[in-house]
Amino acid sequence: MHDLNILLKLEFKRALKSRLLYISLAIGIAIATGSFINKTVPHMDVLNGFTGNVASYPFSVYNSWMGNFMGYEPFATAYIYICMLYSALPYCGLFSIDNKNQYILQYYSRVSKNKVHAAKFITTFVVGGLLVFIPIFINLVATMMFIPALSPVENGLFIGTGKSIMSNLFCDHTMIYVFIYLLQFFIYGGAFSVVSLAVSFTFNNVFLVVISPFVAYYGVGVISSLCKNYLGLTSFNPMVYLSPSYLLPNVGLVGFILEPIIIIIICMLVFFRKGANNEAL
Repeated sequence: MHDLNILLKLEFKRALKSRLLYISLAIGIAIATGSFINKTVPHMDVLNGFTGNVASYPFSVYNSWMGNFMGYEPFATAYIYICMLYSALPYCGLFSIDNKNQYILQYYSRVSKNKVHAAKFITTFVVGGLLVFIPIFINLVATMMFIPALSPVENGLFIGTGKSIMSNLFCDHTMIYVFIYLLQFFIYGGAFSVVSLAVSFTFNNVFLVVISPFVAYYGVGVISSLCKNYLGLTSFNPMVYLSPSYLLPNVGLVGFILEPIIIIIICMLVFFRKGANNEAL
C-alpha cells in the first residue's frame, strides 16, 4: 500500500504539471460559463413572467442551471457532446507514451506491475472524472449564488412529471436528484477515460489512444440507437443518461447504474490482463 501511495502521488503530480490539464479545464469552464450567460443571467430577474397563476412560477436553480438545458441550449448541449474529448487530453495518453519510450520500465524495475497499473488506472479515472465534473459543478454553484432553489412544481416549467422513479425524485428531493447526476458526470468521465488504458496495448499511435474515450462514448451511443431502432430496446446512450433534462424511465434506471460500472470492469480486466505480460515496446 505504501508503494501504491507513492505511485499515486507521483502520477497526480505529473497530471497537475501538464499544461493540457489546465487547457482542458478552461475549455470546460468556458462552455459552462457560456451556458450561465445564455440561460442563468436572464433568470436572475426571478419574478419575470410570474403572474401568480398556476401556469407561471418564479425562476429556480432547478430550471436555470446548465443541466436543465442539455439537448435544448447550445452551450449545455455542446458540453454533453465534447466533455469526453477534452477530458482525455491531459492524461489518457501518458501511459502509452511511457510505454512507447520505455520509461515504464523504470517503474517495473522498482515496483510490481500490478501496483504500477493500479496507480495509472486510478489516476486516469480520477483526472478524467474531475475534468467532466468540475465545469458543471461550477455552473451549478454559480447559479445557486444568484437564483433561489425554489422547489419544482408540475406546471410544465420543470422537467419532472412524476411519471418515473427519477422524476418523482426530482419533484420530491430535487437536490438529491441533482447530486446523483453530478456524481454520474464524475463516474462517466472516469469510466470512459480508462478506455484509453484498455486500448493502449492495441494501438501504437498515441493520438488514437487519446481519442479512444471519445470514440467509445459516441460508439456506445450509436449502438444504443441501432438497438433501439431495430430491436426495440430501451436507450442506453450515455449522452442521454448524462443529461439531467432527460426523463429517465423506470426501465432505464438499471442501465443508468450499470453502464459505467460495466465499462470500468471491462477496461480493468483488459488493462491488467494485458499489462501483466507487458515488457514495453
